[in-house]
Amino acid sequence: MILDSETARVRAVLVNSGRYSIPEADAKIAASALSIFIGSDAAASVAGQAAFLTAVATAARCFGRVTVSGTTNASIIVPLPGAARTLGEAAIVLGATIESEGGSARHVVIGSGWPGSSEWQIHPYWSGWIAGVAPRPRQSGRSECALAGVAAGALAVGHAFLAEQGDPRAGRVNLCLSLWSPDALPADAENPALSELSLPKSLWLIGLGNLGQAYLWSLFMLPYAEPQSVMLYLQDDDLIDRENWGTSVLVERGRYNILKTKVAEEWANRRDFRVRRIDRRFDERTRRNADEPGLALSGLDRMGPRRLLGGGGFEYVIDSGLGATAASYQDFRINVFDAATDPAQHFEGVEDRTAETAAALLQLPAYEEITRQRNDGGCGAAMLAGKSVAVPFVSAFTGALAITQAIRIASGEAPHRSMTASLGDLRTLRAAIGEHQERITIETTATDTTPLVPDHALDPTKPKERDGFGNLFVKEVAHRIDENHARLLPAKRL
Repeated sequence: MILDSETARVRAVLVNSGRYSIPEADAKIAASALSIFIGSDAAASVAGQAAFLTAVATAARCFGRVTVSGTTNASIIVPLPGAARTLGEAAIVLGATIESEGGSARHVVIGSGWPGSSEWQIHPYWSGWIAGVAPRPRQSGRSECALAGVAAGALAVGHAFLAEQGDPRAGRVNLCLSLWSPDALPADAENPALSELSLPKSLWLIGLGNLGQAYLWSLFMLPYAEPQSVMLYLQDDDLIDRENWGTSVLVERGRYNILKTKVAEEWANRRDFRVRRIDRRFDERTRRNADEPGLALSGLDRMGPRRLLGGGGFEYVIDSGLGATAASYQDFRINVFDAATDPAQHFEGVEDRTAETAAALLQLPAYEEITRQRNDGGCGAAMLAGKSVAVPFVSAFTGALAITQAIRIASGEAPHRSMTASLGDLRTLRAAIGEHQERITIETTATDTTPLVPDHALDPTKPKERDGFGNLFVKEVAHRIDENHARLLPAKRL
């Protein structure tokens, strides 16, 4: 019996539900299949490509077989680092195979023009900062925001996975949210063009497991005009294990026992970002200097280190957390702390429940069987039961939301101090807006406003029209003050 498989933490979703033995769970994952189609309209847009690549990268880690079809010969226009020149080449690198028509029972359909039909299908869509999925085709709107594509692609794979596990609600309803204004109904949410905003160019990433790599995945897709001006501090002391492949989107299959910081550095260098590696864990001795990044993104998985985040001297800390059990693996939480809020106080009295959870899991037949087979006094079963459940699509979705908060901070907007939801039902989302800091010193940079593909939404000679969310495709943008540089930005058209 293989305990340290590459999909061990994904497999735990099935095993820890009490419905499967480990061999049964492995067999079910191996037999599962997902087909991903991309239409020519989506393939010509930033959000469409981000949705496709995210869907492939996350699906390949939790489905036994992933096939892609449609306009896979389109040139890659999102700045995701890598040697692939087309979407098809990238899909192969990420773990999929190309087929003229997807042959699985479940389909993720991105864009229009899908020639097939199936009993179960899901359609990601987007408009500016809005991301969603629907059981039937839905026209997308503005497509310049890659983060909306990342969220939509991850959401679609998540619901395909839920459907594969027998959830009758998965993919049957329209679900959407605004990444920019998760505290508002999508129809009422602000939806600024990315070209109006500033991007953070100095970030400290703490923890480079599934969440930390999801942050980077979204960050790499942003349109930095001068990527070589971006500085990332990458902090972690762990090595890549086999099981990290199933949860972490930057891990290359078969390349293990190397530092997570090294893998992240390689991706960042290919994106032309500058990097400082910190190959030790975050602790009470970690503190930034005045000239180091003031904005931190935390992807820690234990409460103890989280309570220390306020002592690092950061102006802002964006901290994410994920559900770690078979009942909660769809859940995510994001908190944004500033100089006036202390993570130690926020997480006071909150403890990890690993031991309690593991003790309960050891009573399941699957873990009792491991103890009988290995005759090791239950050590192998306890080790396996003590590992948290994790799936890559929840991390990718959460990463897009967290990077959006970093953009809000860099653009002088108040971040959302808390967000909680279940990916299985975005109607559970709760978000609370925070307050502006009096003085903002986070380093920022402008977006690259050069259109990557022809887009009538960027052409001021075209008539104004509204998309399905009521957003004007073309509108005037008033002068505004950029609080980070105290300079007047000229009016510009979307």
